[in-house]
Amino acid sequence: MARKRLPADKRRESILKAAERCLARRGYYSCTTADIAAEAGITEPILYQHFDGKRDLVEGMRQRTVQDISDYVVRRVLKRTTQLAGLREAAEAAFDFTRRHRSKMRAYYYSIPELGRGGFHRTPVDRLHRLHAAVTYMLEEGQRRGEVVPDLKAEDFAWSYIALMEIVYIANALGLEVPFSDKRKYLDLVERLLCSVSTTGEIRG
Repeated sequence: MARKRLPADKRRESILKAAERCLARRGYYSCTTADIAAEAGITEPILYQHFDGKRDLVEGMRQRTVQDISDYVVRRVLKRTTQLAGLREAAEAAFDFTRRHRSKMRAYYYSIPELGRGGFHRTPVDRLHRLHAAVTYMLEEGQRRGEVVPDLKAEDFAWSYIALMEIVYIANALGLEVPFSDKRKYLDLVERLLCSVSTTGEIRG
């Protein structure tokens, strides 16, 4: 029976999902375009109709993962009415996402060893800079609203907040047991961090 021909956008999505599964199992270096094509149930020539090569394909997978995380976290944050509550919600949402989508996150982090080669680093690095800008904005907005202490250097504090989140992302993705793999312990630390810069000493909203 002839294989069903998918529309271009659905075929591309199918290939990205196949790349995600392949990288999660085998890592960047051990996963070839032939492996990904086989995982997607297509031939390599069909794969190359949609992607220029392995790097282009993996970059597409990374961008898809970043967008999925962003969409999920933003939906959760918008339910909160204060900036600190939003940051607390973002930390919890990110934790939940990485626990529910370990294979997706494992594929993302397994692709990062290629970081320094020919500009292939743009999605992971851009993601961190966009996240830093968003967290800094929320902290500064909190200062304008009187929620966050006025003498806080928001840009520096934002990196501390992000560093904590990234450690837990990686631990969850790779199935590592670290002190803050437990959700309650992780959120307790996030809350202590945020309460330390709250004008009331607590998180409201």
